[in-house]
Amino acid sequence: MSDSGVKGSCFTDKTCQIRNICMNGLSSELPPAIVSHNPAKMVENKLDGIPDTWRQTMLLERPNDGINICSMYGSPDRNWAFQSETDAALSMSFLVNGRIEAAIEDGVDVRLENDQVMLMASNQPISGWDVFLANDDFKLVNIHISAQALMGLTGISMSDLLQQMRAAKLDMPHMDVCMSTLPLNSSLRRIAAEIVHAQHRYAGSPLSKLFLCAKAAEALTTIVSHGINQHGNIGSVRALPTDRPKVVRAKALLENTYTENWNVAALAQAVGLNEKRLQAGFQTLFGCSVHECLTRIRLDVALAMLAHGFSVTHTAQSVGFSTSSHFSKTFSQHIGVPPKRWAKEWHLSKNAH
Repeated sequence: MSDSGVKGSCFTDKTCQIRNICMNGLSSELPPAIVSHNPAKMVENKLDGIPDTWRQTMLLERPNDGINICSMYGSPDRNWAFQSETDAALSMSFLVNGRIEAAIEDGVDVRLENDQVMLMASNQPISGWDVFLANDDFKLVNIHISAQALMGLTGISMSDLLQQMRAAKLDMPHMDVCMSTLPLNSSLRRIAAEIVHAQHRYAGSPLSKLFLCAKAAEALTTIVSHGINQHGNIGSVRALPTDRPKVVRAKALLENTYTENWNVAALAQAVGLNEKRLQAGFQTLFGCSVHECLTRIRLDVALAMLAHGFSVTHTAQSVGFSTSSHFSKTFSQHIGVPPKRWAKEWHLSKNAH
């Protein structure tokens, strides 16, 4: 994980916080009245106090007690500054497009831009400030999970999660809080898109709760896995093979050249390992075979392309499938619906929203 975008300055006065954010960021003036919002209570509050231009972008879901998901897709025409507060909770914000500035009281401040993720875990009540900047195509998905819900969803306590993040030096020593930003990779972008899609496709159905809870758990797993694979210092990782650097390089090769017709032998030769050790390394580090990893990478890119309007044929060719029929079969096996149907439902849900 990277802490780029997280700055170390501390604020103790609330007025100073919001003024500093507005003056140093893109906001031009301090709003006359700052409203406080708690992500865990927005469903009950029915978006009270949120400007109409931002309210129109929002879709709220509570798939289970303590799990709140808010997607924001739209074109707000003015900035929105507000005070935020929350009890002990985990927050994952996927900013697909837009700009956000935020600060934790007595903590750090952060700026988030296109294609970034912010992960924040807190084992204590905290408050702070947020400024969302007007944008003609603002896209954000936020998953807010209470400490109790985190344990029920994943079996991990907030203390355990904080311990893992501290191992990566993502904590604020004077607070029981950790924060980090990282790039919105293809897997996380896919998860964000699927959450928005599910909010429309399964609206009012019990399947919505199942799907959204599963996606919340998958999002956290992907973020933590990303941190482990990139840095090897988040959490108690089982013993990794001595070939780890070469295995990581092999996965990077797949991610950067997924259109090539890779097989295990060619990839093993490219990084200087024999085939058995390469396969063993992928199973240990990534929990899948080389072929499964390449397929996941290709499908993550394919979902993003379909969401942007590319045809099934063009997408299949662009991500490395030899034929559209092979692509459609693989897509259906992993995603659950054919690519053409997925794209149609995605664009219908986006237009409806």
